Amino acid sequence: MKAVLDVGQFISATIQPRGHPAQILMAWRAGKFELLTSLSILADLRRVLAYPHIRKRHRWSDEEIELFVDSLALAATLTPGQLQVNAVEDDPSDNKVLACALEGAADYIVASDEHLTKLKAYAGIPIVPPRRFLEIISEAQK
Repeated sequence: MKAVLDVGQFISATIQPRGHPAQILMAWRAGKFELLTSLSILADLRRVLAYPHIRKRHRWSDEEIELFVDSLALAATLTPGQLQVNAVEDDPSDNKVLACALEGAADYIVASDEHLTKLKAYAGIPIVPPRRFLEIISEAQK
């Protein structure tokens, strides 16, 4: 099973280590699904993690931010990042998540971002909230 996480999932995982997004990252590290991402998603993640109001919550140094993002780049499956998608007009930065999902032939997109969740699916790829994705992972293990 392959999934793409929107940037908010990574941010939430750094802020709430016991929350659903953190549990999703633990499941990925345990080999329960393949994480797809792209250099543009990782660049966005690096930028958002450095926002002062986010930094206050996770309390990471620049080096810790770099280590986290670099570890994702090394361990996740990187898609080429060449596909351009224009499906989210209200927040064009969300299009990179959809493009990554298409390029990597994802089974799921995990998102809490309203611009993505209101689509419900894109090109046949379901867009699910983190709690539902955890249920899907659990069901797949049975």
